[in-house]
Amino acid sequence: AGKEFLNKMVGDEGEIQMEDREEITISEEYDRVYTGVNDPVLKDSGTGKSLTVANTAGYEDTVLWSPYGNEGMGYNNFVCVESVKFDPVTLEGGSSWTGDMSLSAYDL
Repeated sequence: AGKEFLNKMVGDEGEIQMEDREEITISEEYDRVYTGVNDPVLKDSGTGKSLTVANTAGYEDTVLWSPYGNEGMGYNNFVCVESVKFDPVTLEGGSSWTGDMSLSAYDL
């Protein structure tokens, strides 16, 4: 709760909004960039499993999207969670940027 996100489903360029929920339940088509969220936990009550995303370097933000309601894209079969660095990273010649993440599955 209290995290800012870019709702890409609003208007042509999206709209910055504030998340007031601690847990998000997908019940509509989603395409959002949550800034400052780099450690999401996914919970699937249907399977009794959870997945922890641990970003240990580089990534600072999370994209959450789902084609909910779009049968052609498998609307009820998945939710996509992506580790991202939303703000651009400028590198000098010869330098590099690293993003590290790991996934851990658990029983609920």
